Amino acid sequence: MDPDLPLPDAPCYCSSLRQASRYVTSFYDQMLSGSGLRVTQFAILSRLRARPATVSRLAQGMVMDRTTLARNLQPLVRAELVAVRPSETDRRERVVELTAAGRAKVEEILPAWRRAQARFDEQFGAERGARLLATMRAVVDSGLHVPGELPTASD
Repeated sequence: MDPDLPLPDAPCYCSSLRQASRYVTSFYDQMLSGSGLRVTQFAILSRLRARPATVSRLAQGMVMDRTTLARNLQPLVRAELVAVRPSETDRRERVVELTAAGRAKVEEILPAWRRAQARFDEQFGAERGARLLATMRAVVDSGLHVPGELPTASD
C-alpha cells in the first residue's frame, strides 16, 4: 500500500466541519497576515465593536468555553487591544471591552477582512456562501448540544 495515496473522506459531520474550518481559517489568517492578528483574535475584537460584554456572554456568543476564551484574550490584553475589568453589577463577573487601540486595530483590519469575504464569495459563490452562513447558524441554534450537559447512558 502506498502511504502517499489520499485517504478517503469520512462521512462524519464533525470531521468535515473541522476540516472546512481549518481550511477557511488558514485562508483568513493568510489574508489578515499583515495585521499581526489571527482571524480568531479579529473575531473577538469585532464582536466587541458594538459594546463591551461579560466573559460569559462573549464565550456564549462565540460558542467557546470560558477557558478557551480566556486563553485567546491573553495576547489581546497584553497588546492593550482589550481591557478586562470587574462587572459593576456582579464583582465575580469580568467585562471585556475594546480599548481605543483595539477599536483602531479593528478599523485597520476591516479592509483585509472585506477582501477575504469578497474572495470567498468569488471562489465559492455569494449565494452558496449566504446559504452556508444560514446553515452554520442553524447548526449552532439547533439545540444539538447544550453546554455543560453530559450525554446519558441511553445516548
